[in-house]
Amino acid sequence: MQLGASTVSYKAGPLTEAVIRRFADAGVESIELCDLHPGFDFGDPGLRRLVAGALQATGLHLNSIHIHLRNRESWCDLATLDAERRERSLAMHREAVDMAAALGGCILVTHDIVIPDPGVEDSSRKRDVFLKNLGQIAEYAAPRDVRIALENTGLGYTREPDRLAGLIEDLGAANVGAVIDTGHRNLCGDPVEALRVVGNHLISLHLHDNHGEEDEHLLPGRGVIDWSGVVQALRDVDYDGVFMYELTRPDDLDGLRTNKAGLLNA
Repeated sequence: MQLGASTVSYKAGPLTEAVIRRFADAGVESIELCDLHPGFDFGDPGLRRLVAGALQATGLHLNSIHIHLRNRESWCDLATLDAERRERSLAMHREAVDMAAALGGCILVTHDIVIPDPGVEDSSRKRDVFLKNLGQIAEYAAPRDVRIALENTGLGYTREPDRLAGLIEDLGAANVGAVIDTGHRNLCGDPVEALRVVGNHLISLHLHDNHGEEDEHLLPGRGVIDWSGVVQALRDVDYDGVFMYELTRPDDLDGLRTNKAGLLNA
């Protein structure tokens, strides 16, 4: 598995060539762009050229872009029942797809899934609307070599991996899969079990550790997650994607190669 890391560790500053080069210098092979960097604009051709040039110069593989569209516009919601908000939300998602396509295609990771828990008012209706709208985005993305990955959260509808798997199965789009965030799952359940539940729907990862109470984004081994179980589950589900870390401390970057080797060889 390729060693991957998210640029979220440098989200306090703009995404620059120097930031991207920092990952290559640390021995990272694949990168996830985080859209939380100041000035990150999906429609900016200058940003697209900067990223494309940096990827070419460093030889880094672009695995994914983690989109947080509700952080940009709180009304952005593929489960909305409002027609105007729906059209604006679809347009925002298409713009993110366009950026991914311009960079050669990759995975768009999202946990913007605003579906009420089962039994709550409008839960079934909003779930149906979400699937319909996500289906439109998936159809738009497929010929552009872009995949969509739905991520589990520590709270809300997608805290349960069976619900995540159910969305993917009911949609039935070949370019839509799952991301299991080990830290998120450890706040409400077992990351090992979550990996097994999503099974062959798994197309990427967010690997980090915590102590089960806060989303600490620690280097694996510094919290309480069962990493030998995580690695065995990845083998059992035949995961062949990137070993993608999502850490918030830039100082951890230089230790990723050693950390990955320790986890896989334990």
